[in-house]
Amino acid sequence: MRVPAIEKAGFYPTHDAVVEVIKTYIQPQPAEAGQSRLLDPCCGEGRAASILGAALNCQTWGAELSYTRAAEAAKVMDKVHLTAWEVCMLTEESVNLLFLNPPYDNDRVEHQGRLEASFLKSSYAKLVRGGLLVYIVPQKALSLAEIAKVLAGYFENFTIGRYEDSAYGQVVILAVRSQAYHVPMAEDIEKIRAWATADLPVLGPAAEPIYTLAPAPVRGAAGRAIIFKRSDWTDEEVCLAALEKGVTQTAAWKDLLNPRRAEGQLLRPAMPLKKGHIAMLMASGMMGVVRLKDQQGKILLVKGRVVKVQEVVAGDNEDAGDEDEESDTETIRDRFVTTVATVQQSGIKVISDVKGLTEFMGEHGESIAAHVLETYRPLYNMDPTEVENAILDTLGKGRKPLPGQSEPGLLMTQRHAAVAMARSVRLNGVGNLQGEMGVGVRLASCSYERLP
Repeated sequence: MRVPAIEKAGFYPTHDAVVEVIKTYIQPQPAEAGQSRLLDPCCGEGRAASILGAALNCQTWGAELSYTRAAEAAKVMDKVHLTAWEVCMLTEESVNLLFLNPPYDNDRVEHQGRLEASFLKSSYAKLVRGGLLVYIVPQKALSLAEIAKVLAGYFENFTIGRYEDSAYGQVVILAVRSQAYHVPMAEDIEKIRAWATADLPVLGPAAEPIYTLAPAPVRGAAGRAIIFKRSDWTDEEVCLAALEKGVTQTAAWKDLLNPRRAEGQLLRPAMPLKKGHIAMLMASGMMGVVRLKDQQGKILLVKGRVVKVQEVVAGDNEDAGDEDEESDTETIRDRFVTTVATVQQSGIKVISDVKGLTEFMGEHGESIAAHVLETYRPLYNMDPTEVENAILDTLGKGRKPLPGQSEPGLLMTQRHAAVAMARSVRLNGVGNLQGEMGVGVRLASCSYERLP
């Protein structure tokens, strides 16, 4: 390759006029059948791939070594990797249109002959069986036996024609990948090699499409998931990717950097909390540290939490004899233990047994409840306004009186539930009603909608 060509990394884009001719040979599936998938292993600025993709209803994937060209290709193609095709990983039989206009040069890195051949050998397996190959190379490259062997063994239904005006003597080959590999006979290989010197016709527009594209496969060869990614990353790229989508963006990492971020946040309750709610709040740690006074009037700090412990449960194997002691099984079970830690002048005390927790709540439950009620004042404290009472008096009148009622209407419990739900929805946009027996959940949840 000459120096100017090396400076451009062998980039010689396919002429738009040639692409327009190529697309006349191909019939796309209807839009409702789904998109096809096009691969261009050296896509340049992506123009040829984007034209075919738009005309043939294709997703467009590619790789490009040049930063500036890859940036342009990324604007018009669906997925482009800024790297050499050789370091890309793509599931076999995952695309149904392979557009291949490789560099026209010797392989200066791997020293494996001509790039026209190495690109063909490394990409043809990505094409599904029955998929279409569009291969653009200098006509003289077809004299290479390695190119002829691939084409003869893996492809059929050929169409070939030359560029009308080309300084490089390029030809366009369209061919379908065979359903099965055929060991090429010597005459098959020589037939293709003879195209290198044949007087080929100019590839003109087709009167009607010859090839039909199928929808893109959902999975690749052997049912494998379809993956298209690059395997080479510079240190700078790894760092940038880690900053954008790495572990530092996970909730767990942020919780480590800011421990208070992981603390639960208790919203204002709709109704006064009961003793069971208060006990669960303290055990969960959501109450934080509570400042109380003991019976002697001394300051007492209280902090509750739930910890997970693991215990081994040994299971005996009744069928095992004395000589087979190792056949016993062990099961590890998770168990959640509620603990309450207290701090006072006499020291730190951790309570985790049921008896100790019961005694602690019996002694300090009222004080803790008062603290909770003061800190988390309910939206509704059983005190409906005159407007709310007036509306409540009109609800539930269309049914028969329940036993014990002199006239139809909401029960007192239902009145309270409806007001609490209405106030919660007005403040938070949502309400959570967990009704006990007698609440009439369906009636109460419908009634709150009529409250202001």
